[in-house]
Amino acid sequence: MQNGQMNEEQLTDDEKVERGLSQRVDINTFACENCGSTLVFDPETRKMKCVSCGAEYPTPDPKPVTPIAYTGLSEQEFVNWGGVKSVRCENCGATITLKEFETANLCPFCSSPVITNSEQIPGLKPNGILPFAVTEKEAHASFTKWLKKRIFAPHKVKKNAKHTPMNGVYIPTWVFSSKVFCPYSARFGKHYTVTVGAGKNRRTVTKTRWFTVSGVINYDVNDLTIEASSKITQKELEKLGGFDMHAAVEYEEEYLPGFSSERYSQGLDDSWGIAQDKICAALKNMVRARHPHDVEDYINISPSYSGTTYEYMLAPLWISGYKYRKKDYGFVVNGRNGKVVGKSPVSVIRAFIATVLGLAALAGIGYLIYYLFF
Repeated sequence: MQNGQMNEEQLTDDEKVERGLSQRVDINTFACENCGSTLVFDPETRKMKCVSCGAEYPTPDPKPVTPIAYTGLSEQEFVNWGGVKSVRCENCGATITLKEFETANLCPFCSSPVITNSEQIPGLKPNGILPFAVTEKEAHASFTKWLKKRIFAPHKVKKNAKHTPMNGVYIPTWVFSSKVFCPYSARFGKHYTVTVGAGKNRRTVTKTRWFTVSGVINYDVNDLTIEASSKITQKELEKLGGFDMHAAVEYEEEYLPGFSSERYSQGLDDSWGIAQDKICAALKNMVRARHPHDVEDYINISPSYSGTTYEYMLAPLWISGYKYRKKDYGFVVNGRNGKVVGKSPVSVIRAFIATVLGLAALAGIGYLIYYLFF
């Protein structure tokens, strides 16, 4: 300690706030009217439920999500969350911190839900939420079933699967809709064969007949979902089967207690750019499908967009992982349909046995063919 200054580690949470090293935010809590204990959202009943006495409380009447017009000026620049935030738990009085991009979590001292007031979140606010429909028990069953199908996964991993804890997280997503008008031109080729030469030089060769095409595609893009989370990739989201965004409701904090939540880590404008790339790829595939061909020279497209809207949506995931031989293996479960995406270790012994059996089967088939025909 020099010049009367303390190391950051020695400062209390209140002192960090005063010095601008972290920020204090207001939080919203939900308590049972009967016993004062914590309320959490129950995916099975779609109600808020007391963790102590079991009393149930209705969530707000669901309202449809209202899409917001996207003009290209909806978000002038990405606003950073600003590091950790100091939060006081209203249940036990403890001061805790939410990590970067976190907007909701559980108090580590009393397990009460801690939800940041959405009005204090910098940047755009969520206008929709897709509530959890899969319980933790159901998600665990889906994971166990998925792992059993991994034939090369070690027996020990499958045996210990039932002890794997899970964390329910609402991840941020951008959902785009737009009407696309797209003129195009392309050059394709179709193969044909001709016979050339004579005598010993007579042979068949393959040639290509090229042709050009042009036209217009009208394409309605509906609920194109782009992830904006640090916990999942776009590829993983698509492998999960996406989300039934038509079932989303207007954002209400009553769906959050008992789960973690994030603010977007990828801005709206950047996400629209990714969405456009995916739309262009789909348009080119439509051109290819319209004109049967064998080879492709080029495809030129000139899409224009109108009536583009977005929704800032929170989507549900069960996230977990496990360690095997000092390596981490993560997986996620879709909180709406129970589909699982992840990685599992490979048992060298099982893979070796499968290879030996496969080679033996091929050798047996080869011997049978030789015996029957030769």
